[in-house]
Amino acid sequence: MESQLLDDSWCVVVVVTPENADRLSPTLESVRANSLGVAISILATDSPTVRAVLAECELPVEYRLPPTMGQQNQWVTICGHHSFAARRSIFVFAGTVVPQHWDARLVAAAQCARDAVAVAPLCARHPVYSVFSDAAHKPGLQVDAVDQWLNDYIDGIEFEVPVMSGSCTLLQGDFWQSQLCRVDSDRSLLEALRNHGKSLVATDRVYVDDSNTPYDNDISFLPEAYQSAYLMRHPLQRTRHALTELSKRSEQPGTQVRCLPVRLHVGHSWGGGLGRWMEDFIAADTSHNHLVLRSVGDLTAFGQTIGLYRSMEMGFPVRSWTLSEPVTSMSLGSYEYRCIIDELISEYSVESLVISSLIGHSLDLLRSPLPTTVVLHDFFPFCPALYATFGSPCRSCTDREMRTCSRDNPLHSFFRWEKDDYWLAARSPFIELLMQEDITLVVPSHSVRERYRTLEPRLKEKPIHVIPHGLNETFAASLVQAPVPREPDERLRLVVLGRLTAEKGLDILASILGEISAYADVLLLGVGESGAQFESMPGVAVIESFNRDDLGELLRESKPDLGLLLSVVPETFSYTLSELWAAGIPVLATRLGAFVDRVEEGDNGWLVEPEATAVLEQLGVLRDQRNLLLLARQRLLQRPVRTSGEMFEAYAALESSPELIPLNRYKRARRSYGNPYALKGADKQGEALHINHQLPYRKVLADFLDYTGRKVAQTPRLPSWIRGGISRLLCNLAGRCASK
Repeated sequence: MESQLLDDSWCVVVVVTPENADRLSPTLESVRANSLGVAISILATDSPTVRAVLAECELPVEYRLPPTMGQQNQWVTICGHHSFAARRSIFVFAGTVVPQHWDARLVAAAQCARDAVAVAPLCARHPVYSVFSDAAHKPGLQVDAVDQWLNDYIDGIEFEVPVMSGSCTLLQGDFWQSQLCRVDSDRSLLEALRNHGKSLVATDRVYVDDSNTPYDNDISFLPEAYQSAYLMRHPLQRTRHALTELSKRSEQPGTQVRCLPVRLHVGHSWGGGLGRWMEDFIAADTSHNHLVLRSVGDLTAFGQTIGLYRSMEMGFPVRSWTLSEPVTSMSLGSYEYRCIIDELISEYSVESLVISSLIGHSLDLLRSPLPTTVVLHDFFPFCPALYATFGSPCRSCTDREMRTCSRDNPLHSFFRWEKDDYWLAARSPFIELLMQEDITLVVPSHSVRERYRTLEPRLKEKPIHVIPHGLNETFAASLVQAPVPREPDERLRLVVLGRLTAEKGLDILASILGEISAYADVLLLGVGESGAQFESMPGVAVIESFNRDDLGELLRESKPDLGLLLSVVPETFSYTLSELWAAGIPVLATRLGAFVDRVEEGDNGWLVEPEATAVLEQLGVLRDQRNLLLLARQRLLQRPVRTSGEMFEAYAALESSPELIPLNRYKRARRSYGNPYALKGADKQGEALHINHQLPYRKVLADFLDYTGRKVAQTPRLPSWIRGGISRLLCNLAGRCASK
């Protein structure tokens, strides 16, 4: 059975002769900078010229090659003077420049083609191995750029070749140590290889730039059929044309993918704090390549399509899977979803998972063979009401309490298709899977850990790590403000930042805003559509939405003394609290969840019960004692802001470094998952409407009308009778378009 790990037994040998000695410097520089392996040495001709060039070389040098070595005898000579101590030896000739982790990718290709005795990368100037239509073409791009373009086009294959490359080749197997190698020329060596049924292959996974490497690239001695096959019907015919055009234009690839392990983030498409966390984590983690798996759907089924994206931006997906059986809330097990996981591992070389939400996904994610970190941003799926709150934060959830909750709890509003028995049945496998040794659990605050362990005592036996979220460093710096002196009799300035819903304290605010506005100016900033009801109220300013990068400037213009955080459900962290503190703004928050963990009474804020009278009473105290607000502001501005980089370092400390490297990491190490010509239109693909231009217009129109009808049916701002009428009309039109 083929090993799934990268074989670490290889060495890199730089070959230096009088003919290429003057070209050694760029080769050594690229080999030392871009090799994953550390066993690098030099095999050199014993001549004054070569010794002079290598006089100050820090690498091990063996002067074993004879003073004269013709270009038509280079491989015979090398094989006769190299010891072949390692399982695989990679020879690279002075003058050749290599891309990132070229050696590991060659070894991965050699493991895939384990029956071949030699594996060579593609190059610039050999007629058989060249990535260009004309081997005489001088590349107009650096080696990593051409390598990236190549990996965006190819499928990751090895194909047989009739000659050995003169610039870079990996040799493997016992053949090269046998007496068969003792022939008098490279052409005789090729005959010996054919006579013994040995194969030479090229891999399309790696490109090296040998445009300045001197060697014999003559193939005129090959049979006419061979020449015709490799020059006229080359396996990379189309790729050659594309790369030649890109090189002529010196067109840089849109993305330079580093050779790093691939980490897959799993979440939903709702955005909010979870989306914010994933975005900041990905930006802070420079040790991985990242992909994002999102469930996409609507209120009828949250996982109708599973989309794979390059980042948190929901542009055009790298890959999408439309489920024949949609996931209405969360699947307890799905054959379709298991196939998706298998494809992600094999096709996209995913090595680890970070699961931020299972909404619209399957519990099969927790059954994957990959090391997995689960970030408990909320209480789903243990609690389908998300907040584990029914009137007040829940301390238990028995079968009876669950059934009462689903009937009477207004927060239990999203997942209405599954019955109580389903959610009760989901708990046991969910908790059992979390208890697995290779599952790491993380929560953003101590209150979340304690509540989970209270609701599910089995979790007391499982380590749950508390890692608070952090702010993007650049964004945090943009929020910093200087203290503003205020007159004692000046009106108080308050800010309510972020989405304003019933859970976030809309009802409390509505009941007290009239009284507050008598002595305070209130800014409702980024509160969404719910802020419209307060727009005409004196002393109240409403900004429904804003660009996040503008938050610092908006806060500097409004100069708030205090932020109000009026959630009536226990927050698991609260990015809003972090943003206000980064801006030096103390808070008045409800005594629930993470607010209790984070707010130090009288130091950086104040806590009150989630009741209107309690909020009003504390505001009255602060109105009359402005010095309390000023002191709290000064303390906040003197304290460092926790950054997403610090947050990521805490996550990284939980990981164990694997001693062995998965083979899959280097099968497509530099792939950016898209055809380069298609990527040129990436900006257009980022639009809200994605159209398959191969479909008939009536099908596109039918899909658009159907989507619009379903969207209207779920718009709460329209009366139900209007929603129903318009929705039925549009869906009927969609049906007519589809049936024509």
